[in-house]
Amino acid sequence: MPGGRRNAATRNGQTKSQSSFSGNTNTTARSNSGERIAGCGIDDKRSEDFCAIKTLVPKHVPIPVVPIDGHLTFEALSLVVSLVAASLQMLNLYRTVWWLPHSYNNYSMNFYLIDPYLIIFIITMMARQFIYSLLRRFIDVSVPVRWLPAAQNIMRIILLIIVMTVLCWCLYHMAERHNSMKIFYLCYPSLSVYFVMFGMSATPFFDVSTAPLCNKDDKKTKYLLDKPLHNCSLNASAIRAEVSTLRSDFNRRLKRALFASSSSAYICGIAPIIFVPQYLHFNVSWVVQHVIMFWIGKINAHFSQAYPVRYCDVLHRAALHLGRWVKIENRNNHIYAQAWNDSVLWPHGSVVRHNKETYRSEGVCTVAEPGNSNHYRFYALFSNPTMLLCSLLGLQFLLVGTQLFILLSTTDWYQVLSITLLLLINYYPLFKITRDYLICWKVYHAEQIIQEKSQLCSNPVIQ
Repeated sequence: MPGGRRNAATRNGQTKSQSSFSGNTNTTARSNSGERIAGCGIDDKRSEDFCAIKTLVPKHVPIPVVPIDGHLTFEALSLVVSLVAASLQMLNLYRTVWWLPHSYNNYSMNFYLIDPYLIIFIITMMARQFIYSLLRRFIDVSVPVRWLPAAQNIMRIILLIIVMTVLCWCLYHMAERHNSMKIFYLCYPSLSVYFVMFGMSATPFFDVSTAPLCNKDDKKTKYLLDKPLHNCSLNASAIRAEVSTLRSDFNRRLKRALFASSSSAYICGIAPIIFVPQYLHFNVSWVVQHVIMFWIGKINAHFSQAYPVRYCDVLHRAALHLGRWVKIENRNNHIYAQAWNDSVLWPHGSVVRHNKETYRSEGVCTVAEPGNSNHYRFYALFSNPTMLLCSLLGLQFLLVGTQLFILLSTTDWYQVLSITLLLLINYYPLFKITRDYLICWKVYHAEQIIQEKSQLCSNPVIQ
């Protein structure tokens, strides 16, 4: 048809630029990440094909170095925060009116009502992770490399025996003083959730860090400083495999962060309520509010530690290479749809048919499987990592704002002390999340401009 534009699709369902992706070449060039990639030849034709390929490769903006807390430092801070929260809950429950002139109390709390074995139980449960991290650091420094795995296993077994002995000793004496149902309420929720999440493995009981669960050879190639590495590959299968690995690692970090924060809130906030004497009266709404605020603060703290800026950037780079397929609901019979090929990097705006459905690609390039919900969610969540940080920042701002409002409206001395200390604790995660969000927003805003220019330049290639 005169003046019309022909579709550049070939008979086998690939455009010229897409065919060059699946073609076999022996020469190499470097991608934007510095990796050697296939597709650059000696003659002019292969040079043109490589230029067409390069327009479909996402351009990554380097992320600046953002300091994060080391694992030992984070565990030390978590221990201090947990013990402070448990002490404040004890204050909310066992406070006295010692300042009155005719009061029989000489102290601010009724210490004789507090079960000392419960205190030992809480301290043991909260300190086990810090002690494990401290011993592991000592072993890593002092033990030779060839003996390191055996030394870590022996240390873990010995520490597990000691901790379980102390916990059983506490439970035995608590069972003599209290109803057996209270012991059941103390142990059953944590044990059931633990076995559902981690099975019979004893490692998460001590180590809820984000260190990768992989063998030594895999760690050398895919991880650096416990952070996964991104490979700017032009192989569609390799990109999907990398996304699958990153998705599993993200879910593992999420599971450990939720368990660590929820178990801390239960042991430090709910366990003291379980063993309160029946004749003791306390402000129920204030005690429950303390548990909720402490739990939300722990979630934000663990999430900011588990998902630092550079880790989110790795997920973001993988999402750019993955792309996304959007189903075309109102299908037009005149739209030419190619059969989806799992070895092709599809350009932006490509229309394919897969499993009797029609899809259109989004992103600079797309290698995701059409209709795959996991790929769709991965791209939706990490194509713009600021969404995750913005959610955490909004939750932390809401928490701090609520605590400020409560502080201004309360008059009781123990409530002022409790909410003030929680507020001071939550300022540090607020600073970290705000810093990470501002850095990501500036970097990815510049990257979005580069990607839009790249898509404009690639339009003449794919037409």
